[in-house]
Amino acid sequence: MTMLPWLDMIYIWHVLGSSFGCFANLLLLYAVFTKTPRQTKTYAVLIINFAITDFTECLMDLFIQLRFIITPFDVTLIYVFHGLCRYTGSTTCKIGLSIFYHCFPHNVWSLLLSFSYRYYVLHHRQTSRRVLVLIILIIYIPSFIQAMIYWPTVVDREIILPYADQYFPQYNLSHADGLLAGIPTIKDFASIYVIFHLCGPIFPIYVTIFVLRHKVMKNLLRKTEMLSKDSKSYHSQILKCLTIQAIIPMIFVIGVISYLSAQLGIFTHPILEYSIFACTLPMPMFSPFTYLLYIRPYRMFCSRLLKRNDVENSQAERSKQVFSTG
Repeated sequence: MTMLPWLDMIYIWHVLGSSFGCFANLLLLYAVFTKTPRQTKTYAVLIINFAITDFTECLMDLFIQLRFIITPFDVTLIYVFHGLCRYTGSTTCKIGLSIFYHCFPHNVWSLLLSFSYRYYVLHHRQTSRRVLVLIILIIYIPSFIQAMIYWPTVVDREIILPYADQYFPQYNLSHADGLLAGIPTIKDFASIYVIFHLCGPIFPIYVTIFVLRHKVMKNLLRKTEMLSKDSKSYHSQILKCLTIQAIIPMIFVIGVISYLSAQLGIFTHPILEYSIFACTLPMPMFSPFTYLLYIRPYRMFCSRLLKRNDVENSQAERSKQVFSTG
């Protein structure tokens, strides 16, 4: 019984956080399509890529609401889906999980592309939007492969339940309030590919990202007199956005610690199992605000939007007062 308040809080967090993240990323997409100046429309392709990826991640989080149970010192993974997918069947849950997973590495590769592009344009002319779209599609290929090959390896309740009862009889997962599925062994090619693609590139990519950031800053300082005021301001704004975007995923360290704690048998608890992916939600939630707050045209758009709402609310309040006094 003491678990229920925690579970309720986690469910509410998934629903509200995912919904908020979907709204924020749709708002960013609208701002990019309608408020981007002509001279920055090329870079807007990269922002659209981030917004679509983060929106997809939030939508899939809302759809699956995952509890991730790891057998200590073993190779079995157990998933309990508490989201909307449990009403549409196990296949949709598996596909939703696969799409959810593939967003993480694509975001990391996209960060590397964005920093690389910032460094590139300091020395060369901007590329065309068509070329950038092509590059995004190329770096998306490993994530697309991951999404395609993982979900068929996730087995249904009938196969994974004996493993669940063997390792976690105290959970009584046969009566779990959610749809049960899992991976009997992570020794197959698809699971190894997913684990490697999720974890392997992160460290070298982040090292490269911060090296590129240092070089971009160094070049900006060197070219201070050559660049126009608007160019310096634009580069500075983009760099702030990318730096914050590179820092936000570090929140994922909480989820990684939770995973390692369960995998190594240090500590296992349902709250920990729910927290592994609940901790990833702030990343796609807050990422769009790095652009909405730091890119001037988008910030002005949000400011006007808020002022318009304030005016409408104040007018509605005055109308109520008039009717009440009348």
